[in-house]
Amino acid sequence: MFYTEEAVLIKNHRDPLKQQLLGFEFGAKIIGEKVLFTYGGGGANTAACFAKLGLKAGIITAIGADDNGRRIVKNFLDHRVDVKNVQTYKSVPSGLSFIVNFKNTDEHVIFTYRSANDHLLISQSDLNKIQTRWLFLTALSGKSWKSNLKNIFQFAQKNKVKLAWNIGASQLKLGYRFLKPYLKQTAVLILNKDEATELALSYGKKTQDVSQLLLIIKFMGPKIVAITEGKFGATVCSDDEVCFEKDWPIKAKNSTGAGDAFGSAFVVAIINGQTLSRALTIGLIQSGYVVSKIGAQKGLLTWQQINHILKNPRPKI
Repeated sequence: MFYTEEAVLIKNHRDPLKQQLLGFEFGAKIIGEKVLFTYGGGGANTAACFAKLGLKAGIITAIGADDNGRRIVKNFLDHRVDVKNVQTYKSVPSGLSFIVNFKNTDEHVIFTYRSANDHLLISQSDLNKIQTRWLFLTALSGKSWKSNLKNIFQFAQKNKVKLAWNIGASQLKLGYRFLKPYLKQTAVLILNKDEATELALSYGKKTQDVSQLLLIIKFMGPKIVAITEGKFGATVCSDDEVCFEKDWPIKAKNSTGAGDAFGSAFVVAIINGQTLSRALTIGLIQSGYVVSKIGAQKGLLTWQQINHILKNPRPKI
C-alpha cells in the first residue's frame, strides 16, 4: 500500500463508468510518504470475515510456491480458515496488488497482478469433497474461469447449495446474455454502483439511479440484490422489501476491503436468519470498522462485537 500526495484528481464527465481519474506527471519519479504490506484479495477477505463471525470457513484459491504464498497460508490459518483446498503452483509467483492511496483520503487505485490466481482450476471432483450449505464466489480470472464458473454453479444446483456472488470484472465484461442462467441461480448478488451500472447497460438499460438499477437487476433473477455506494451507504432488495442505509459513521482511514467486508457480513447475517434490514446494518458496521483500520482484514469484528454495537445508538461523527 503506497501513500503519496503527488497526484491529481481529475473529473471525467465523458464516461459514467470512470467518473474520476487519478493522474501522475508522465515520466516523473513519484515520492511515497508511507508504504505498508498487508493481506487482501476478495476470496481471502471474505473467508477471514466468515471465520471471524463464527462460521466454519474454507477457501478455494491458488498461490505460488514462494515466501509470499507461505505467508498467505499462515494468515489463513491465523484467521482459522481451512486451507486444504488451496492450490500451489511452482511455475508462477503468488498474486499481489499495488495500491496507490491518494493524500489523506480513504480512496485508492489498485493495480492487481493475479499471477497464480489465473491458474486456479475448480473441478467437479474438487467440489464434491466439500460439505457446505453456502458458497461465496468472488472474481474469477485466467483461461479456465468459464469452466470454473460452470462447475461451481452445477455443483451448487446439484447439492442445493446457496450461492452468494460478488461478480468479477471478467464476468461483467461478457454481460447479461452470458450471465443470465447464473444470475437466476444466485441467492445473494453483491455489486458496487459502477458494477451495477455496467450490468444494466449490458441489459440495454442506461441509468445510474440505484432504485432503477435494483429493479433491473432483481428482474434478472437473483433472490437478493445489494448495491453499495461507498461512503454513501448501500441499498438492498428482496422479493418483499427494499432497504437503504447510510454508511456507518466511523472515520475512515482506508477503503481497501470495504466491499468484501460488507458483502460477507451481510451474507453471514442472512445465513443466521436476520431480517434484510438488520443484515444491511450488520454489513455496514463490519465495513465501517474495516475501513477504520489500514488493511482489508485488520478491522474485522466478531459477531459478539457487532451485537454489542447494535445495542447502542448509531454513532455520529
